Amino acid sequence: MEITRAGVTSTLLALTVLGCAPKPLAEHPLVEPFDAVVVPGCPSEEDGSPSLCQLGRAGAAALLWRDGWAKNFIVSGSDVHSPYVEAEALAQEMTLLGVPPERIVLERDALHTDENVYYSILVANRLGYPRLAVTSYGSAAAWMCKMMEMWRQPCSPIAIDMDAVGRFLPPHAAALHALRAVRVHPWEPLEARSARIALANGHSRPPSWLLYPLYAVLGPSHRPVAPAHPDPITWAERLRELHSPGE
Repeated sequence: MEITRAGVTSTLLALTVLGCAPKPLAEHPLVEPFDAVVVPGCPSEEDGSPSLCQLGRAGAAALLWRDGWAKNFIVSGSDVHSPYVEAEALAQEMTLLGVPPERIVLERDALHTDENVYYSILVANRLGYPRLAVTSYGSAAAWMCKMMEMWRQPCSPIAIDMDAVGRFLPPHAAALHALRAVRVHPWEPLEARSARIALANGHSRPPSWLLYPLYAVLGPSHRPVAPAHPDPITWAERLRELHSPGE
């Protein structure tokens, strides 16, 4: 995969055609830094290298850190569509781009967007982060904040400024291209994992296209099943695990 400004710009154009053009960050005046900004995950490339989706989100997070918008980050996503944990891949990229690893908290269980949202709320509550924001592409950030607010968590959406990301990433292209996420062994594909979870819970999760509209009817009483890892861990702590003997 070649990471270039042209590649990032082509992603911006595609998002614009799909109606997801971001609003300028300046439209969100900063009063004080958010306690945490949630960064939802997306899959790595087949070889574990960063995908363009990840680069946009990691670049946006690094810019928010550089410009004083965030005290911490919650990166969310399991090994959903590939054998690489999305939260860990994002954390690796964000660290290379200047975010301190001790300021990145991992949420490694979410398989779906509603789980990204709800599990991140649980992490924030556990760590005492009341002021949250979500950064993602265009209207996705606003949609995820709406879900947070349904669960009584105030939230500010920050749409990724792809022009700013496109200017920021090119000097880091070679180092980003060399990154590889840690492969999960053994890896369980999403369908198999979903079937196992359904068996353990006694019921299956409705498909997202059906479940998400139902949230408007079901309200805050309906929420995802609690995650498997209730104790948050930072990327700095995870790095120590990875580098310790036996890992």
